[in-house]
Amino acid sequence: MAEPAPRRIVVVGGGVAGISLAHYLLRHTLPTLTERLGLQYSLTLVSPSSHFYWKVAAPRALVEANQSTAEPFVAIADGFQEYHASQFTFLQAEATSLDEKDRILHTRLPKTNETTAIGYDFLVVATGTASHSPLFSLSGPHTKTQFELGQMQTRLRDAQSILVAGGGPTGVETAGELGATSNDRSGAERSITLLSGGSRLLSHASPGTSATAERMLSQLGVTVSHGVRVTSAIQRERGQSWDITLSDQSTQTVDVYIDATGSAPNSAFLPPGWLDAKGYVKTDQSSLRVNDTVGVYALGSVTNFTNGSFFDAIEPVRPLADSLRDDELAMNPDASYRTQSWWESVFGQRTRTYQQKVSLTQFVAVGREGGVGELGGWRVPSVLVYKAKARTLMIEKMGPIMHGQDFHRV
Repeated sequence: MAEPAPRRIVVVGGGVAGISLAHYLLRHTLPTLTERLGLQYSLTLVSPSSHFYWKVAAPRALVEANQSTAEPFVAIADGFQEYHASQFTFLQAEATSLDEKDRILHTRLPKTNETTAIGYDFLVVATGTASHSPLFSLSGPHTKTQFELGQMQTRLRDAQSILVAGGGPTGVETAGELGATSNDRSGAERSITLLSGGSRLLSHASPGTSATAERMLSQLGVTVSHGVRVTSAIQRERGQSWDITLSDQSTQTVDVYIDATGSAPNSAFLPPGWLDAKGYVKTDQSSLRVNDTVGVYALGSVTNFTNGSFFDAIEPVRPLADSLRDDELAMNPDASYRTQSWWESVFGQRTRTYQQKVSLTQFVAVGREGGVGELGGWRVPSVLVYKAKARTLMIEKMGPIMHGQDFHRV
């Protein structure tokens, strides 16, 4: 009698959330299901880029002319070499559409534009969001972002006027890096302006934290403007100056314009019924199951409950894995009952749920020597932000995340 085909799990997204979940499923959830149900499982990780991008380091990578732009990138396949080919497949492809009825994900290969169809029994959406600028997130192969970082480094070398739009963490950190490197520059003084787009910087933080960030930027030579937004930004020719129109109808011309205003969910390939009005995936926050469908889950910044934090990518991993396990066991109730432990027979199976942090936890580097932050509702001193983030922008965490080092334990 032929062996039954392996059960297929497809994880779409090669960021922190998708990579972390894939490691956890491969190490813990799927071996447990194999032991209890006697079934085999295969996991396919799909990403349009062959490389993972540590985008936390983007503000420094785009201004550091002497830094290799390859440093924030690492090959995804390198992090999964411990798994057998029958267990794990990495597919560099762009998800283009999904057949909900037949449970098929359609993709397009980046080099040949060839289309492929991947069947799934369980699907996890971890595609994250795409920034308006290619500097701050991947929007296809990583070589595109590498190129844009290199081009920006070249343009900044001789720029005398720089405008950064966006008063969130990315805009503040980018302006801070520009200010810090300008202090080391010889020659004519350059002007750096940051548009918050609102009444203050870091709108999710306390007013005191916002004021401190603005003061630190001022000390680095950055001018912060509030209450106006960019309504039009037109580059005269590639590599040339920008003509900027603001919401107050004023205009200006700058050598370099950097859009750090936000992002949009990578969800265009999904059925419209799975999405809210803004394109985020409608997800049950506690179980991470996608609403109004079966065997589909989501985590990270593509979900409709996300606050965009690192915690929303990492902490839902175990709860989502438990939900997937429970759903698979529920499909095989007899085998599940026979193989349960005495503990489970008495107390029931432990199923973790995700409880999103209510209080803000955020560290924002402002230059190379410190920054601002809040932890559990308390403001964090600049020296702690320096040690935790500003010193290296946490580039040292990229390797451990790629290899799933936080998920060796159940």
